Amino acid sequence: MAINTRAVLCFIAIVGATTAASVRAQTPTVELDLTSGYSGEEIRAAAAQVRAFGVVDLRSKIQYFGELSWGQRWAEIPPVAGSELIGADPIGSDVFGAAYPYRKSVQIVEAYAERMFRPGAAMLIVRAGQYRTPFGIYDRSSYGYSGFIRPPLIRYDGYYGLSNNYMERGAMVTAGVPRLFVEASLGKPHDLGSSQRRDGIDGSARVQAYHGALVVGVSHARSEPYLPSYFAFGRQTFTGADARWAHPSGVQLSGEFFHGHSFTGVTTNGWYVDGRVHHVGMGPFTAVTRAESIVYTAAAPFARSEHRVTLGTRVRLPRYATVQLNYMHQHGDLTRIYDNSVDVTVTYSLRYR
Repeated sequence: MAINTRAVLCFIAIVGATTAASVRAQTPTVELDLTSGYSGEEIRAAAAQVRAFGVVDLRSKIQYFGELSWGQRWAEIPPVAGSELIGADPIGSDVFGAAYPYRKSVQIVEAYAERMFRPGAAMLIVRAGQYRTPFGIYDRSSYGYSGFIRPPLIRYDGYYGLSNNYMERGAMVTAGVPRLFVEASLGKPHDLGSSQRRDGIDGSARVQAYHGALVVGVSHARSEPYLPSYFAFGRQTFTGADARWAHPSGVQLSGEFFHGHSFTGVTTNGWYVDGRVHHVGMGPFTAVTRAESIVYTAAAPFARSEHRVTLGTRVRLPRYATVQLNYMHQHGDLTRIYDNSVDVTVTYSLRYR
């Protein structure tokens, strides 16, 4: 296992500095996830994440969050030739990539501090550090160990869209009133996966509103492309809409749609809809399903499209263990290994306080 020493020391410094100040106020919370997995695409995986978060002190109300991740995959087939030149996954599959990269080294995923202000009925949150790109449904918990082993097609490295491995180093402001808020971020890319955006200034904004059990959002993001500069000109720009809905019976629906381009002269359109069902009679089982599509329009022969359906379950076992089991069927011409696959992961989770 390769160790990114700079990343580890940076993470320790951030968490250490904040927790030292919080000894009298609040004990930090530490979480650990250990995962192993196997895919019908003949790919094995192992991963670990550790998170620390809390409040620096009760008077300043400054909160902090830090997360380290390590992951590695082993495939029976050789890496895809030239994949590193176009930001594509070297294995040629997005399996196990729902929320974290598999780069064979320890990486800082997020490390930031934030402060909330409450002027009257309004809310203002200022965040600084490294964090996930605020676009659409972007939080870790929506993808990591949520029942799906793969990310949506529109959110993976090398698929001409966005990526759950996109990170920003900069500042983010969230402002709002009850039932409506706006998020705005300005920074530079510090991506973790195989798609590494070129250096430059990134900007993104998101508006979210609530009505009863329905949550809707609209996002816009601009950055440098992740593809090489000798053919990918202009800026990467995407605009999207997202929605979430929950029913007291235990049914949840969520999804995203976006339109844009990864560089000038091409277009990417994509969407997905997730469904989750869990009620008391199901015990430890949660049923999940996803339908999705992505279409990349470019000059022949570079155009690509892919359509996929996933069925699965998430099972909470005794003693902190969780199993995820997915069946995936896809068709199209994105890089892939098989059209059908059964994938499984087992995760052991601990929380210390």
